[in-house]
Amino acid sequence: MMIFFIIAGWITMARLLQKSIRPMDWLLRNSGTLQTCSNILEKSCNLHTDLRPQQQLVIRVMEKHELEEKTKIITQMVNDEGWNQCWNWVKFLFTTVPNKCYLAEINSKLIGCAASFDTGIDIPTQYIGYIVFKPEYRNKNYYTTLSRYVNNHINKEHNIIGNVINRLIPFYEEKENLKKTSLYLTAYAGTLKHSALNDDEANSNIKVVPISEALMSNVFQYDAAIYTASRSKYLNTWFNCGFTTTYVAIDEEGLVLGYTTLYEVEHSYRISPLYANGLHVAKKLLAKVALTIKDEKVMLYGPHNNLVKLANQHGMKELFQFTRMYSKQDIPIPLEKSVYSISGVVQFI
Repeated sequence: MMIFFIIAGWITMARLLQKSIRPMDWLLRNSGTLQTCSNILEKSCNLHTDLRPQQQLVIRVMEKHELEEKTKIITQMVNDEGWNQCWNWVKFLFTTVPNKCYLAEINSKLIGCAASFDTGIDIPTQYIGYIVFKPEYRNKNYYTTLSRYVNNHINKEHNIIGNVINRLIPFYEEKENLKKTSLYLTAYAGTLKHSALNDDEANSNIKVVPISEALMSNVFQYDAAIYTASRSKYLNTWFNCGFTTTYVAIDEEGLVLGYTTLYEVEHSYRISPLYANGLHVAKKLLAKVALTIKDEKVMLYGPHNNLVKLANQHGMKELFQFTRMYSKQDIPIPLEKSVYSISGVVQFI
């Protein structure tokens, strides 16, 4: 009998030691409180859902039947990062421009995305963009994992370009072997001041009119000279998609001097693009935009040297600073006199 009590005591002590060494395992096995304990750990350690090993990051390509649902979530993630986009534009982009959208998921829940877009220029080039995550999943190496995954799935013969926020340039130079270009981009937001857009005699021969079928082919040619490739099919769809307004600057002989497209986003408008043969033409186009939107806020995103003076004249606030980077070859763009806000098309130019 004494031996029985001794053995029973050993077994009890062993169980207690096991509980003291691995209390969480014991608790999860015996109390059925897996979710509660996980929530407590997430809140106390601020490790969120990547704490648990079963919640592995899965990356896959978005399928066509998911477009409606997933682009709504992507739009929210884009706006959470301060880009103030609209769902119409995001859906239009992924529907119209040849692309692959890579979805980052945990337990079938979309937490981030990235996309590669075919720029359509003569040099086979993929633009990498829309690398965004839900706020609670940022700064957890997911960005790096997703970015590398996309790069590894692009044809190695293709050139890669992207607009990289300045603080991340050292990472992309060292880890991804990307090179900087001289294209330095800045995003501004604010209202257009009518006093900064007053007409003068030098601009009196410039007319700004809504785009029409009669002007369409001339605008396509003008755009191709700047973009370095023809994209008439895309532009025709863009001008007629139902949520954009496009104005064209022409001289007395009907020669196209510039154009701009405007569309509404939440609480403001986006100007994308604004191409013009000089600052005086850009001002004429913006004057027309100002009449259209009254005192609503606008966002411009373009080459810093071209845009900074224009933005300062209107007291606009600087939002972001980026630099164009590439893998194999820089794309020459006639920036010095033409581009004041880049095209919404994959933010190439």
